[in-house]
Amino acid sequence: MKKTLALVLAAGLALSLSLVPVLADEAPEYTFKYAELNGDDNINTRVGYKFAEYVDELSEGRIKIDVFSASQLGDEITCLNALQMGGGTVDFYRGNTNSLGDYGIKKMNLFGLPYIFTSRDSMWKVLEDENLGQAFLSEGAEVGAGFIGITYTDEGARHTFTSMEITGLNDLKGKKIRVPETTLMMDTMSALGAEPTPISYSELYSSIQTGVVDGGENGYPGYDSNKFYEVAPYYLLDGHTFSPGVILMAEARWNELSEEDQAILKEAGQKASAWNKEQIEKEEADLRAALEEKGVTIIDVPAEDLAAAQEACQSVWANYSDGVEDELQAILDIQK
Repeated sequence: MKKTLALVLAAGLALSLSLVPVLADEAPEYTFKYAELNGDDNINTRVGYKFAEYVDELSEGRIKIDVFSASQLGDEITCLNALQMGGGTVDFYRGNTNSLGDYGIKKMNLFGLPYIFTSRDSMWKVLEDENLGQAFLSEGAEVGAGFIGITYTDEGARHTFTSMEITGLNDLKGKKIRVPETTLMMDTMSALGAEPTPISYSELYSSIQTGVVDGGENGYPGYDSNKFYEVAPYYLLDGHTFSPGVILMAEARWNELSEEDQAILKEAGQKASAWNKEQIEKEEADLRAALEEKGVTIIDVPAEDLAAAQEACQSVWANYSDGVEDELQAILDIQK
C-alpha cells in the first residue's frame, strides 16, 4: 500500500512539474491585428514590427500585436473603416496623414498639405511638439472618427514616378497619376497639372503595366519595395508632400485598456518612431544609389521649379485650412 501511494505521489509530482512550462507561458491578455499596405521589406512595415516588439517587451507578453503586411487585411479605406467600426478585423492601421481629411480630421490633415514642411528636421520638430503633433494624435476621438493616433512614422518625401520619359515638373501636365483615395492628394496632383487617378495601392503596379495610369507617387521606400521602378523607371524628385505616417488604433479597442496599458502603447510608439528616424535618412541615400544601379532615371528638380510648384499649390492650402488657420500658422512659425 505504501509503495503504491509513493508511486502515485511520484507520478503526480512529475505531472505537475511537466505542466510548469505550459503554465508559465500564459496566453496574452490582448491580441490585436495591425494592418500595413506595404510588404515586409518596406520601412513602414518594419516600424510596425518594431512597435509590436516594443509592446511585447514593455507589457511582458501581456499585449500581442500581429502585423499583417502587403494589404492582407484590405486597402486603406477598408482598414480605416474597420477602425471606425470598432476594430476586430483591424485594430491598428498605419495610415498617412494626407488620407484623413475625408474622416473629419482637419488638424492632422494639415501635415499632408503640399510643401508644408521645409525639411525632415522641421517636420519632426512639429510632430514632437506637445501643442502640435502630439496634441493632434487625439483628434480622431475628439471629432468622432472612431480612431486615435499612437505615434508618427517617416517614409520620406513623396515623389512622382512615370512609365514614360519625363525631364521635369512641366512634363506631368496631362499625365494620369495614381493617388491615394483621398481628396487632398487629388487636389495636390491637380495643382501640379497632372490628372489624379485614385485607385487602390495594391492595384498600382498592374495599373501602370496595363496603361490604366501613367505613374504614381511615393517615397523612396515604397517605390523600391513595391518594384514600381520595373514599370515606371522615371523618378521625379518633386517632394510634393512630406506628410508623415501615423499609427492609428480603433478607439473602441483603446478604451478597453487600462491607463497603464495605454501608456505602454504610447511608450512603444515613441520607441518605434525613434528607431524609424535613425533608419530612414540613411536608407534613402542607399536606395537612391541602388535604384540608379537598376537603371532608374532620377530627376532632380531645380529650386525655381519647386518654387513655382509651391506657388501653384497655395490654393490647396486655402481649401484645407478653413477653421484651423491658427494651427497652420503655428506649424509654419515653429519651422522658422
